[in-house]
Amino acid sequence: MAAKKEDKVMTLVDAVQLIRDGDIIAMQGMGTQMSPLALVREIIRSRKRDLTVVMVVGGIGLDWMIAAGCVRRVLAIIVNLDEFGMANAFRRAVEAGEIEMEEYTEHQLLSRLSAGSKGLPFLVTRSGLGTDLINIHPETTRIIECPFTGQKVIACRALEPDVAILHAHRADCYGNVQFFPKPIWTDVDVFPRAAKKVIVTVEEIVENEEIRRTPIHTGIPYFKVDAVVEVPYGAHPCSLYPNYSFDRVLFQEYATTSKTAEGTQQFLDRYIFGPASHAEYLQRVGGAEALLRIRKWS
Repeated sequence: MAAKKEDKVMTLVDAVQLIRDGDIIAMQGMGTQMSPLALVREIIRSRKRDLTVVMVVGGIGLDWMIAAGCVRRVLAIIVNLDEFGMANAFRRAVEAGEIEMEEYTEHQLLSRLSAGSKGLPFLVTRSGLGTDLINIHPETTRIIECPFTGQKVIACRALEPDVAILHAHRADCYGNVQFFPKPIWTDVDVFPRAAKKVIVTVEEIVENEEIRRTPIHTGIPYFKVDAVVEVPYGAHPCSLYPNYSFDRVLFQEYATTSKTAEGTQQFLDRYIFGPASHAEYLQRVGGAEALLRIRKWS
């Protein structure tokens, strides 16, 4: 965790150097919404390997990383492409035994992360009692007896990711990150607090004085952040409400082409390995016309 108040502005290339092979990565994102996909594309281009990815709801960015061979293990409650169907690369990798999948209820996974953020060995929940999930990974979830009531509860072992990666509306150079509005999803709160390092991409970097004018919007303080990168449309093809919606055209293209391993590789070559920069990527996905289209919420 970076406690110093210093300039933390980096490029995507430099920020990704904070991630090492084998790291546990907590990645923000819910289906088609608000995921740090510009950073994900740079992780893929950097050929990171053996990563464990933690997401509440895994989506298109995780599927890209799996298809590119970056991921060894996934911790999530579900992985899919939301209304666009299956996460095909994820499914193929699980069926082939190429990656491990640890499935949790939402409360179990968030309890593990919350315990890690508080420096506790575990936290308890009742979520999952009566299901087989607690029998799948006894090394992280176990039924115990409450010492006060005698009730059965599930102890969820603390999880401290090596790096959390997120996307937001804006930040200053020190890493004070703001959301307009702040998302209702818990991952935005618990991921930065639980992780040892935090990388945030933002639509724009503003002066510290501007941040101070609207402190109620500051969701992540500077002392939690190690790197901040200015990347307009950095969540694309996911949405960043209210700035832009998700790119339905690109989501549908990926959902269709990813039905085969060959089609998935062609997509990665065209949209991830092909563009030399984020600006070139935005041109590749349709340029100004496509970006104007997703600024209209339907």
